[in-house]
Amino acid sequence: MRCDYGVIGGGLSGCLLAYYLLEQGKKVCLIEHSTIGSGASGTPLAMINPATGRFAKKGTNSVESIAQIEALQKLSPFSTAQDYIQIRKILRPCFDSEIAHKTYQNYLSDDWGPGIAEWLTSDEVKEQFPLINSCYGALVVHKGYVVHPKKYLHHLVEWLKDIPGFTLLEAYKDLEAESDLRSYVDLPNKRKYFVIRGSDAELQADKLVHCTGAEEIINKMIPGVIVKGQTLQFQLMDPVKDTISSVRDGNNENIIGNNWSSLLKKYAISAQGYLCSLDGRNMVMGSTYEHRYTRPEPDAKGKQYLKNKLNRIHDRLSNEIVNESMWAGLRFSTPDRMPIMDELPTHKGHYVFRGLGSKGLLYSHYYAKVFSKYLCGKGFLSKEVRLSRFK
Repeated sequence: MRCDYGVIGGGLSGCLLAYYLLEQGKKVCLIEHSTIGSGASGTPLAMINPATGRFAKKGTNSVESIAQIEALQKLSPFSTAQDYIQIRKILRPCFDSEIAHKTYQNYLSDDWGPGIAEWLTSDEVKEQFPLINSCYGALVVHKGYVVHPKKYLHHLVEWLKDIPGFTLLEAYKDLEAESDLRSYVDLPNKRKYFVIRGSDAELQADKLVHCTGAEEIINKMIPGVIVKGQTLQFQLMDPVKDTISSVRDGNNENIIGNNWSSLLKKYAISAQGYLCSLDGRNMVMGSTYEHRYTRPEPDAKGKQYLKNKLNRIHDRLSNEIVNESMWAGLRFSTPDRMPIMDELPTHKGHYVFRGLGSKGLLYSHYYAKVFSKYLCGKGFLSKEVRLSRFK
């Protein structure tokens, strides 16, 4: 089996890079040691939020990233994808005066463009979003998404299978052991192609692109840390209960939603964590961001942390949840929280595309297209994503 690119890792970066390389007319083999979306990209539900960080700073290339996502959604395979990706406005309430001040300053200085974002005063938030606890103001971004990443990736890969030049090696355990990784990572630089051998297949690739967060050998070569993230999945006892009927006239047209189901069908909430839903019934509160952890599985400390986040959005909201469960995943994060896209300086023909961190859903589409053009000799990479920035 011969291809132009062997892409290792079936998460967001790997699947999307495979798509854009195919779009460039290249032959691609996507290699995943488990199943598509089984790593950090398999979080049960997440949002695409262009206002990033603690103070809702307009993310680098975030508007361009949203535009790239929109372009992909217009393709016929995604035209009926409402069960795993939907447009949402992003509500960012500020429950701390310092956060409110800095978020508002960022709103004034960021060039969002007309109609993309607006600032609401505390009184306007109280009037329009009575479900939300009293706050110091809020940023509203009018274009974001809520996504079920695993379903999204499965749909994408099923579509790729029909494209000539695409091969998928899934549940390919031969690449799991570190000894197997050494067998091709340490190939002499003079080799013109790379060979990956397994019990039932042999792959020859002109170039290899590592799009994983768990390859220990690659982790040792580039700066960064592994971060644990946990999410809480749940339903509310009564998601359509008119929570505010006793304190407010339900005929007020400025009220966005007087129950959680209707609110979360229009908005995702970001407040040092995120609350979102696709159907207004099944909800997710995420995510922890743990640099120090003792085990990769979900734990009671993470669950309590996320319930506290729920209660900050609405008093005692955690008391109303049922059918709760937890998810945990590990992701690679760089020191500056920007992705790495480059060739490994000590291993010619080996490239890395990783470090998207908590912004994977936002940035993976945009940067996968940028990287694919670079790999095909049709573009360049800015210093902000290259390994040389850490020297």
